[in-house]
Amino acid sequence: MRHNFTKYFLFLPSLFYYSLIFYLSSQSYQVNVDIFFLDKVIHFVEFGILGFLLSIGFFAHSISLKNKFFFVLIIGSVLAVLDEIHQVFVPLRVMDPLDLAADVLGVCLGFFAFNYFYKKNKWLPF
Repeated sequence: MRHNFTKYFLFLPSLFYYSLIFYLSSQSYQVNVDIFFLDKVIHFVEFGILGFLLSIGFFAHSISLKNKFFFVLIIGSVLAVLDEIHQVFVPLRVMDPLDLAADVLGVCLGFFAFNYFYKKNKWLPF
């Protein structure tokens, strides 16, 4: 039986995007933000985009919506944890549980945003 490997290429945008997140979190800098929780909003949006991109790959596969959400949530959460752990080893960066919470909530938002987009655009090829 021949597999359709083009479906797996739909995960490449999320891979490249996470590589960008990893690169940016490798930079040593300290952000002094006067606006309360702005850094959490940035984490939320950043990982919302990741959740959206991960969803592209999973929506191309014939699995239930519940399983699509489960896979996006698990993979997005693992990547968020890895990003926070990685920051422990970067000078001037710290691991923050509130950042992790914003990341995971962002992944969820990205999934639901893609699901909404997918339902509204029946012309998508998957």
